[in-house]
Amino acid sequence: MNNENERKETKINTKEVIVPENTTQAPTPQEVTEEILPADHLSEETTAAATEEATEVVEPSEEVSNVENADGTEATAEDELDTLDLEADVTEVASTQEKIPTEIPRSSEMERYYQSKEADHQEIEQLIATAERELADLKLRKALMEADFGQLLQYYQELILPNEPISPIAKKTLLEYFSYELLKPLHTVGLTQGSRYDVWQSKHFLIQYQLTETQNLALNFQMTPIDSRFTTAFMNLMTVKPGEMVVEVEDNQVLELVRQWHVEHVFSTNQLSLINYDLNQLLTHFRELGFTITPSLLDNAHPLQVRLDSEFPLEASVLDDIFIKAMENPEFDFETLPEDRYQVLLDQEQKLTISEMAEGVTSLFVDSDNRRRSLLDFFTSYPFLVPLMVR
Repeated sequence: MNNENERKETKINTKEVIVPENTTQAPTPQEVTEEILPADHLSEETTAAATEEATEVVEPSEEVSNVENADGTEATAEDELDTLDLEADVTEVASTQEKIPTEIPRSSEMERYYQSKEADHQEIEQLIATAERELADLKLRKALMEADFGQLLQYYQELILPNEPISPIAKKTLLEYFSYELLKPLHTVGLTQGSRYDVWQSKHFLIQYQLTETQNLALNFQMTPIDSRFTTAFMNLMTVKPGEMVVEVEDNQVLELVRQWHVEHVFSTNQLSLINYDLNQLLTHFRELGFTITPSLLDNAHPLQVRLDSEFPLEASVLDDIFIKAMENPEFDFETLPEDRYQVLLDQEQKLTISEMAEGVTSLFVDSDNRRRSLLDFFTSYPFLVPLMVR
């Protein structure tokens, strides 16, 4: 009896599961469950009544439950449940397979997003770094504009000498301002900017400034010829060494000026005297700025007492011309000394000693006594002595 009731109860519950949702006025499973008591408490009449009632409820779905299997037998509710479970499993697997291709692009999209974000971040950092460098450069150029010579010298020593990485504009600005401060005395003779950014122009010459391999500042001079038919080249006459606070003068270039004046007649005597004056104005200014001037033939701050070795042998014709000129001037005299030496006595206790060396080289010793003068000044005062040095 109990087994029969259980089978009936199972049948009732099974039919209850497959009731379509659109069944008109079908009771809910909860209502059916509440009306059905456990099997061991039901009487046969009660169970039969419940069975009839449940059967009436699920009558609309009898066509669904009476589905035949492939072998022609009538499908039971359990078979239908197994079929539904199998279809659900297949659907779940298919759903999982459909999700696979959609999950991979999501991962790729995420990677692309973070890669793009990182690239943007790096670009922003680069832009910030560039902006900071540009701002620092602008501040440096502003400071250079407001600096005096002492500050410009410090910037030169801190930035140019160690070859620090600064912008070309900042370096150009620093060299321009620094060179102008060096050449400031020439302002009285019309110091102006030349046709090029690295050239200054004065009345008697052009000055080109440029860095040497050791980051010192070379000053190259191009003298203005007396005749426009002549042309002259820039000569490296001075080198400013801000690290050592020294200015060196190239004596061979001083002698080249003497040669251009006396041999090539590029300059007049008066013009060379003016050039000598302007150049010595610069040397005086360099000293005021704190530089030391190495001894040179150009400097007129000291008496001229220097030995010169000429590359030319002592020729009799040259010596005869000097003797004649000395005898023509009552303030001059010419003396012969032992060991093939000669002495020319000049005015103001000045003298020139000439010695003929064994190697065919002529040695000269210039003594201006206590008179401060340069070799340019000395030779322009006594041009008949120039052939001893240049021809």
